[in-house]
Amino acid sequence: MEGGRLIYDRDCCTGCGTCVKVCPNSARELVGEELTVEKIVDVLIRDAVFYRSSGGGVTFSGGEPMAQPELLRKLVTTCFDAGISTAVETSGFFDYENVADIFEYIDEVYIDLKHTHESTHKDLTGVSNRIIIENILRIDKAGYSVCLRVPLVKLLNDTEENVVGIINLCQNMQNLKSVELLSYHDFGSSKYAALGQHYDFAMASPDQPKIERIANSLQAAGIVCTHS
Repeated sequence: MEGGRLIYDRDCCTGCGTCVKVCPNSARELVGEELTVEKIVDVLIRDAVFYRSSGGGVTFSGGEPMAQPELLRKLVTTCFDAGISTAVETSGFFDYENVADIFEYIDEVYIDLKHTHESTHKDLTGVSNRIIIENILRIDKAGYSVCLRVPLVKLLNDTEENVVGIINLCQNMQNLKSVELLSYHDFGSSKYAALGQHYDFAMASPDQPKIERIANSLQAAGIVCTHS
């Protein structure tokens, strides 16, 4: 208590949810739920009829789903056995040998491609893109359908150099479904606020004409491209 107000000490929080139950104004809520594999499977099987009737399915996203290969393996094989279509969204930054068998049970693979130049990618993300590009090519070579997603950030990866790099990579692929150009957004700022942290990223999306020019360059190279 401070100045007549209750103060939330994040260091003492255990995630028990008691504050949510007793908050008189329902101002607090628990975000996320921890479930066992069995419980997740129960939910998926229960809704299977809706997936089949709508032509939809289950998408495994994150975070990074490949960071939990045992869990993902159980879930995709269960979906496969139940006739449920699946997709996975991944950064591509994983040990391929640990997850290679998982792709046999996935219908669509969506992989982020932030930058094709290794040193620039490392400057922007803190890691090399070598593993990511190797994984993209290995997944493609194995015959799985791949969609590359490029989150465009003004002056960072909307350059001619990166567009040429994307085209060169795509032209070395046999099972590329499409390239999806995504405008940068700051939706993550709300997560920072919820954690009591300051969102300090001065980034923006390229303007729409620039995005359309990039899309046109990809399409002129024979690459199926969509953009927002």
